[in-house]
Amino acid sequence: MRKYTILFLFPLLIMSCKTIKDLASSIDKPRLSVDDVRVTGFNFHQMQLIYDIKIENPNAVALQMLGYDYNLDLNGSSFIKGDQTEQVDIDAGGESIIQVPMTLDFSDVYQAISGLSDQDETTYNFLSHLRFDLPVLGATEIPVRKEGSLPLLKLPRINVQNLKVQNLSFSSADLALQLAFDNPNGIGFDINQLTYDLVVNGRPWAEGMALQDVSIRENGTTQLTIPLSLNLSEIGRSGYRILSGSESLEYQLRGTFNFNALHELLGSTNFTFDRSGQLSIN
Repeated sequence: MRKYTILFLFPLLIMSCKTIKDLASSIDKPRLSVDDVRVTGFNFHQMQLIYDIKIENPNAVALQMLGYDYNLDLNGSSFIKGDQTEQVDIDAGGESIIQVPMTLDFSDVYQAISGLSDQDETTYNFLSHLRFDLPVLGATEIPVRKEGSLPLLKLPRINVQNLKVQNLSFSSADLALQLAFDNPNGIGFDINQLTYDLVVNGRPWAEGMALQDVSIRENGTTQLTIPLSLNLSEIGRSGYRILSGSESLEYQLRGTFNFNALHELLGSTNFTFDRSGQLSIN
């Protein structure tokens, strides 16, 4: 009796294995691509990145992603690694995009990878493995890769050079404050505006906005001029003596530049500075 039972079940097992094999061959792995690399924010200290990974499901059944890992190489050296558990359902025949965010701290980059502190950009290799629970196939890991280049930024320097008197009377003065903007980066910047506040010998002298639509050149020093119009009755009688050269000038200049970076991945950012010291009058 046992012999006949085995003989009866054997064709069923063969059919079952064939069915499973047919089901497995009918399931295609999801297609992955890095759809976009975006800089979502930056300054001269760090940069925020997002890698958009597109998942395309070619199957007639829904699929589920269970999570992913990622590794970012800079200039051939591993710099950022991570692993994320995240469940995402992808409809049958549909697609979905997951976002992999990360932050580059420029000082960490320069300390970790020798030679980059003198470079204007670095190559990157982004590698991620997405984990899926596929019908019949079970747990499946699929890689996706993206290569390219990223800009590297260094901190600019602002030097206050001198103050030129263009017109002086007992009631008013027209001045030109000369700045030197030292840009060590391989990209230039278009200034949207500079907001500034000037204090001289402990007294507020001027505040306002200037330098709209002025460009900062790359890898060099750009001379900037802030025009100032002063009402001497508002800054005190000492203002005339200072500008006529009979008193020393101690200054504090605070300001914030808002400008657009001239790079396809970058947008606008702010740069705040605070300088103080003695200033010559010409």
